[in-house]
Amino acid sequence: MDDQRKRTIITEIENWRRNHLLPEHYCIFLLNLYTEGDRPQTPASAGRGERRGARTDAAVGTGTGSGKGGESSAAYAYETRPISPVTGKMVLAWLLGAFVIAGLILLAFHFNRFQTPMQITIFACFALVFYILGFAFRRSAPPLTHLFLGLSFLILIAGGIYCIKQLNGSLPLILVYLGVICILLSMSAFLFGFTYLLYGGMFGLAILYGVATVHRVGEDYSWWKSELYWVPLACLLTGMGFLMNSANPKWAGVFAVCGLAAFFGAEIQSLYIPEAKRDIIQLLLFIKVFIASAFFFFTRGYWYTWLRL
Repeated sequence: MDDQRKRTIITEIENWRRNHLLPEHYCIFLLNLYTEGDRPQTPASAGRGERRGARTDAAVGTGTGSGKGGESSAAYAYETRPISPVTGKMVLAWLLGAFVIAGLILLAFHFNRFQTPMQITIFACFALVFYILGFAFRRSAPPLTHLFLGLSFLILIAGGIYCIKQLNGSLPLILVYLGVICILLSMSAFLFGFTYLLYGGMFGLAILYGVATVHRVGEDYSWWKSELYWVPLACLLTGMGFLMNSANPKWAGVFAVCGLAAFFGAEIQSLYIPEAKRDIIQLLLFIKVFIASAFFFFTRGYWYTWLRL
């Protein structure tokens, strides 16, 4: 076989190997067969780095001497990566991480010994640091931003409730505090551009609203009285969503979905009221499902864009 035809076949086998058209060990076997263990440089193999080509050639040369076992070991040959040199930034990062972990362990063991104002300060500092870190990494490392935001709001919620209970705070005070956290969560959505923050804030406010009004609705309960607490709120949120459709479709969908959820809030709240009749709740749910389906069917030209269909 002349050299030109052999070189063409080798190039084609390299193409199969690069595009995974054949298993790796088959390609190595064919290359060994046509090159007799001494493969010349081809346009397909020339594009790879010299180092990788040298290691591949060494693996191929091993495969020629050991048959099938050699082909298998050559197929699973790995490159050894050089260890990056130790720099000052790396040492500083390791030391900073070690000090942070040591400080957290120290706080965990001695936290109950601190006075309540000191505990509030510690919770606030950690929440603020994580929030600032989330803002700092919002462009360079979005996954870290999600992590830091989650830690920040988790510390605010858990730490705030813990401190309020330490101060013998009442349930209304806890609800007011959680309402402030939900408002901060909703405002952070516009700062960071994450819709799930607005969803969390709006749904959190809806849950707090239901908890705060469940006793008032339960006094002399009637289904129409329960609807008066939720239907206007649902219409307000849904209307805001449709009004914002042309200017901000991203946020418009959030308001419309939250309005749809609030539309069924009266029935969900009635499940926790003993005086509410389950038959009436089921009937109202069926009626509202049909009303909501018809409404969103006739306005599908708006919310199709929210779903990116």
